[in-house]
Amino acid sequence: MRIIVDSFLRQPDIISLLESQQSPVYKHEGHVKNFKGQMIFDVSEVAEGVNVVAYTKGLIKSQPYGKAIVFRVIEEGKNW
Repeated sequence: MRIIVDSFLRQPDIISLLESQQSPVYKHEGHVKNFKGQMIFDVSEVAEGVNVVAYTKGLIKSQPYGKAIVFRVIEEGKNW
């Protein structure tokens, strides 16, 4: 599955955080064309029953900067 993390702030920190995870495995694939604030990640090795969007939000919020930045996480292709 692919997700989009939308944040203009702390992008290098978010990329490092997500790519350091063992399960699920996140791979940064770049940015949405014409939207540099939207980072695309391919997510694999997801355990059964895990909501990747909620899990990703929780990871980012658990960081020292997580409560101070505005961000959103969506599944690619979903209209929210």
